[in-house]
Amino acid sequence: MENVKISGIQLFLLIIGFLFGSTSILTPVASAKNDAWLAVIIGGLGGACLVWMYVAIAVLNPSKTLVEILRNRFGKYLGNAIAILYIWYIVHFSALTFRNFGEFIVTVTYPETPMVVIIGIFAALLVYAVNSGIEVVSRSSELFVPLLFVIIIIISLSLITTHDFTAFLPLLENGIKPVLHAAFEFATFPLGEIFVFLMVFPHFNKKINNLKKIAAFSVIIFILLYLWSIFEYLFVLGKDLLYRANFVPHIIASLIPNSNLEPLIDIYLIIGGGVKISICIYAAAKALSQVFGISDYRKLVTAVTTFSVVLSVWVYENLLEMVEFAQKVWPYYSIPFQIVIPLILLLSSYRAKTD
Repeated sequence: MENVKISGIQLFLLIIGFLFGSTSILTPVASAKNDAWLAVIIGGLGGACLVWMYVAIAVLNPSKTLVEILRNRFGKYLGNAIAILYIWYIVHFSALTFRNFGEFIVTVTYPETPMVVIIGIFAALLVYAVNSGIEVVSRSSELFVPLLFVIIIIISLSLITTHDFTAFLPLLENGIKPVLHAAFEFATFPLGEIFVFLMVFPHFNKKINNLKKIAAFSVIIFILLYLWSIFEYLFVLGKDLLYRANFVPHIIASLIPNSNLEPLIDIYLIIGGGVKISICIYAAAKALSQVFGISDYRKLVTAVTTFSVVLSVWVYENLLEMVEFAQKVWPYYSIPFQIVIPLILLLSSYRAKTD
């Protein structure tokens, strides 16, 4: 473990930026339509339980990364095998985030520019950031992530006169099933993806028990902000357009009269997506270095990022396929990595602690 320390405020901002990483493009609860706000509450509670599980694993295994925990609990060979599966999963969803970014920029801002060029430029910047170290990424979050709060406030205040405050009614118009499906989707994307911070938590410079408070505060703030955003989407767009639209925040910004605030959504995406992909690349490169005994994870950052970029371009045929995968496949694909294996790690860690 390199001698790098992350403060409490840095960890809080990293988590916030990570959670907002793709939600400026995809709206995981849109399928619940006018009950999307209820899906956020239910899914937020479920996602908070997942985050609590990851933090509990970190507290029971202080100063250990995910790879080291897997080795301790499953043995060297099985632990390394599971770690490789996790590396694939992390690289996969960093590629999906790259593609989210590319689809948005090419569709909305630069329609004549090849997507691979957009993603490649973004990836080059992130390679530089991650090679500079997780501490530099953390310090950058102190500078940029607060802008997310400013952007949310500016857009909310600009739309204050265009709201229909009855848009969320009637309650449970289509039954509870769509709400539960959307809630599960929200729990796994983005809250369940916080497991990747098991590669970052060992750098936390405070007492390990303070990690619980920071993680809980981060998740609560995110859920409240996202709940506010969903109500705003419903009040401005209505349930039908919310369900059909692909880039909801951009549409919201374009409806603000006598202004041009769409570039703020681009900034929102670059900041959130940058934090999320940086954490993923760092976690994957660090995990690879530990599995294969490489002394410096920086030797692998460029290779991991290049593979993610290639995968991001290859993985989908078009925007509709990307959205369908995020809604129908990703939540179930994530179950072993976000729920099953972490639950086994939690139980085995707790048992080892009490023996």
